[in-house]
Amino acid sequence: MDLPTPYAESEQDESSISSAMERRIQSRDKWRGRWTKLTTNPVLRSARYLLAVALPISIIASSAFLDSDSLNISRIIWLVSTILFIPPLVASSYARMAAKDRLELRRQGFSLRESYVGVDRILNQLEENKLRERTRFSAAVVGLILASTISSTPLQTDLSLTLLSLTAILSIVILFATISIEKQKSMDTGKTPLLKLHTPSLHDTIAEPLLVDLVYAHLDPETSSRWNIWMEKIGKGVRRQQQSEDAIETVLRAIYLSMLEEIDQNEKDRICAEVLNTRSVEQLRDEKEPFSFEQLEILLMHVIERKPGLFRLLSRTIQRASRLRKSETWILDADLPPRATHGESDLFVLASPDQNSSKPLEIDIITVEGEPEIQMIRLPPIDRSVRPGRTDGEDAWIRFNRIIDNSHILWIGMAWNKSGHEGRSVQVNLLTENEITIKSLVLWTIMEDGDGFLFSTIRNAVKEVYTMVTRTIIR
Repeated sequence: MDLPTPYAESEQDESSISSAMERRIQSRDKWRGRWTKLTTNPVLRSARYLLAVALPISIIASSAFLDSDSLNISRIIWLVSTILFIPPLVASSYARMAAKDRLELRRQGFSLRESYVGVDRILNQLEENKLRERTRFSAAVVGLILASTISSTPLQTDLSLTLLSLTAILSIVILFATISIEKQKSMDTGKTPLLKLHTPSLHDTIAEPLLVDLVYAHLDPETSSRWNIWMEKIGKGVRRQQQSEDAIETVLRAIYLSMLEEIDQNEKDRICAEVLNTRSVEQLRDEKEPFSFEQLEILLMHVIERKPGLFRLLSRTIQRASRLRKSETWILDADLPPRATHGESDLFVLASPDQNSSKPLEIDIITVEGEPEIQMIRLPPIDRSVRPGRTDGEDAWIRFNRIIDNSHILWIGMAWNKSGHEGRSVQVNLLTENEITIKSLVLWTIMEDGDGFLFSTIRNAVKEVYTMVTRTIIR
């Protein structure tokens, strides 16, 4: 969806602005590509890891021996580290500038900025990468200055020992910053200055249509723009007066079941031919198309890897469908990952009302010591209209569509303020229009800070020591 802007008064002005910005983006992309290529070089990346580990070791050796040779070796390591930290610092700055420029482009009198889900998250992620790089580089520069100062001062003095302590702190900062930075994948994108695919900060609570919404939510703004154009284009080849979103949803479901080997290639082709004309199906087979069968499968794999909870939920529901008793007319299931990394998690809820129910229903979410603390979601009646291509075919295909089309699937972001490794619970209630609770679930998750148990333990120990020293000084 494009947003109107007052800045594009005429096509001529718009063309000149776009042309100038495109030239600027091309120039910055060119330099960004060079620095990114240098940054992602495997040899240089391994060297940064080794130097980050070697810095504290060299400081320990310098503290133990306090001779000129060990101090000179430490100073050389600081110098090489400073030099090697320059390419990722420059690359992160170019990535942030290029992304911001691209989001400011005007097209046909509309602005692309703020038009897509997750724009703020992309820019904040790139800004965070740049801040981490600056912190690491600044620590290396200060460490180099301190190491040079130590080598020019008398050894075994209070000043030299104090400076060594400061360099030890800076080396620990560099070590943790390097571990955090080098595992990021946003610098590996060679063709686009934006994150290729990302988990959005904003999304619709009700996923409808399910797979289309989920895939679209994981696209960056540039790819989202191409997706919108493609959806308009393929809408001309949709059969039986469907919306293009419904047709592509059917195609994505067929691709997903073929990935699971629930249906074969012939069944997938038959399903696609029911919702799209022959020309559109042939275009999907063309690997040069921006969203071919192969590309759609890649996008689905990306979503499955990052949102496995939803597909665990669907798998359980499909397996349970054949064992349901006739008395179980209302269905409620939910999935919360066993661990909440950095205190954040995604809750997926599947709610299916009675087949004869044509009234709204309600889902209540109660989170212990987290956000949202209490959330009440009013759901509309299920739209039970028959979609073309989803009611004929193999049993696995019919059962899969029946479950999704007769249910509401919710995607709710959860957050907890406290970190550590403590358990947290979430309660999910399914209520009728008369506020009668039909079903209720309680799910558990464990807080996890994302750095692993070892680094978490070290960080917490450092925090405790810092707190004790601070309290001693205050007293």
